Amino acid sequence: MGRFYTILIAGALGLTGLAACTDMAPHPGRATYQSYCAGCHGASGMGDGPMAEGLPVPPADLTMLKEANGGVFPTEDVMLTVHGYPGKHDTSIMPEFGPLLSGPKQIWISPKGEETMTSVALLDLADYVETLQR
Repeated sequence: MGRFYTILIAGALGLTGLAACTDMAPHPGRATYQSYCAGCHGASGMGDGPMAEGLPVPPADLTMLKEANGGVFPTEDVMLTVHGYPGKHDTSIMPEFGPLLSGPKQIWISPKGEETMTSVALLDLADYVETLQR
């Protein structure tokens, strides 16, 4: 009887571990991406969102950013583009999302070693876009 219970308990623990692996929490930047980006860039980031057809310039294919940057994901460029800056809307159809991504901030260190107080939502969003790379 003892061996049967040992096998039963081991099996139950194995199933619990499997459930934990498949029931992972969603990426913290996913909801922000779905709210602000997917309409133009599409759920998969390929520039095929439902609003893409009506735009004068096709949205960027976000899945190729790493490849286009020599195999390195351009985190800083993504954050700068998403955040925007005053007057940017004059030269681009990409809206400025900086004001919408307010909230808690943390220090982000650029590849050059520069420290910048950055919105956690913006960091999460850039990290999520990185997960879309092909």
